[in-house]
Amino acid sequence: MLDQSKQTKLCTYLGLSTLILSVALVGCGGGSSSGGSSSTPTPTVPTPEVMTDFTLKTPVEMRNVQLKVYDNTDNSILIDTQVASLTSYNIKLPSTKLNRLYRVEVTTQASSQVFDPINSKYENISGVYHAFITPSSISNKTQLISPSSEAIYQRAVIRSGQLPQETIDPTRIEQSHVDLASQDVYNALISAFKDAAIPSLSPASPLTVLNLLQYSTKQPSSYVDSYLSFGYLQYWNTIHGNVNTYQELTNSLATDLKDGYLDGKKLIGDNTSMTPIFSPSPDNIDPVKNTLLDIAANQKATRDYFATNLKTATLQLADSQSQSSLDQTGYALLQKKLYSGVVPSGNTSDFFRIDGAGDYRRAVGFRGITATCNGSAYPCKQGLTSINIADPKLPATDYLVGHYENSASGCQLNFRANGQIELIQGSQSYRSALSADSTDNLLQTDAASYSYLLNSSSSEPNNSTQQYNFIQLHIKANKIVSAQAGLDSRKAPDVLQTTQLECSFN
Repeated sequence: MLDQSKQTKLCTYLGLSTLILSVALVGCGGGSSSGGSSSTPTPTVPTPEVMTDFTLKTPVEMRNVQLKVYDNTDNSILIDTQVASLTSYNIKLPSTKLNRLYRVEVTTQASSQVFDPINSKYENISGVYHAFITPSSISNKTQLISPSSEAIYQRAVIRSGQLPQETIDPTRIEQSHVDLASQDVYNALISAFKDAAIPSLSPASPLTVLNLLQYSTKQPSSYVDSYLSFGYLQYWNTIHGNVNTYQELTNSLATDLKDGYLDGKKLIGDNTSMTPIFSPSPDNIDPVKNTLLDIAANQKATRDYFATNLKTATLQLADSQSQSSLDQTGYALLQKKLYSGVVPSGNTSDFFRIDGAGDYRRAVGFRGITATCNGSAYPCKQGLTSINIADPKLPATDYLVGHYENSASGCQLNFRANGQIELIQGSQSYRSALSADSTDNLLQTDAASYSYLLNSSSSEPNNSTQQYNFIQLHIKANKIVSAQAGLDSRKAPDVLQTTQLECSFN
């Protein structure tokens, strides 16, 4: 047993030792938690995004170009790279976003060139060339950047409600616009440059590669599509000369097909320079003849002319590759190929298009109708809508799409493919849209001269006077000759009760 003095000394010693140890532990961080020492968390390694391989192809080699791929939803750039020789280029797309629309742009620079397979030489090329990667093309793993893809892009711009004189916003283009534009272009061009199995031509890969790979027996449709597609280059070279063949052909087709038809004509108000692929086809101006057989008959000369010359050019190209001796099977396929659609024996008013060249838009107007709309003064059809919603029972407005301008008065009129209409002069601006309302109607003022009034307003009055805000267009033989903006209490007016702006167009 310790005596009191020794016990006191021992307790003092133990207490001091404990204090020193506690201070030491706090200094080392050991006292930060009563539950024990802390542990360093394991860093989280992000899971790599799963990507899908995809191939971009050009039908002919392009040199020294800039390749960009955009997510068209938000215009974000996925790929931006310089390519020294572009024939086939592999990219990766996010596997979780394959249902999106992607936009491809090939931009040239001062040193850019393109291979001319008709004359076996390189040519200078300038411009921006487009293609869309759609869910359907993703399933095929390949997309061509071609004259057809450029035409589809330009037609999709129009389908989205934009016009050539404006700064284009590609993000306004939706999948439905691309699908409709693709139908328009491939119907007109007999599916030229559609088949992704078409070879990419260069000095190292001439057209005879089709023989080496036995296309005519293993892939006969691709053999025919290849010669048909490059036959367009041969056609241009023969008819229009051999300078900048690829660039000039692409520009001509893309500008021509903005209206959806290969007809040698430009969209109203389009100031783009264009060498038409052939002389302009006739307009269809008589609504009485808005039937398949009547329109086909009116376009027969254009359709037959181009089909004959395209076939001649395609066979000429095949002859230059000695196909009649090297590949008699393939040559026979080219001879049997139809270079335009077949006109059916039966007539119809439900569809109006024949594949190939020609203008198959219906005349603005209607026939055989005497009924009025909401007490209108003239025969009337109501419920008009945009050209993106095809209804053969409603009057067509395809011929009206475009930009109109009176330089003397400063008046401008925009008639858009999505049904929107704008009448503008200086600070005055009036807008409406064809949205299938009863106030969106067409009045026949004189059948003999193909004269009509087109009214467009909202479905309900939207001002204190309980009048509708109208834009009214005066149309003669598919042409808008004048326009007014104003107010009227009637749903189908002939003369507006109050005129706010009036413009004429030549």
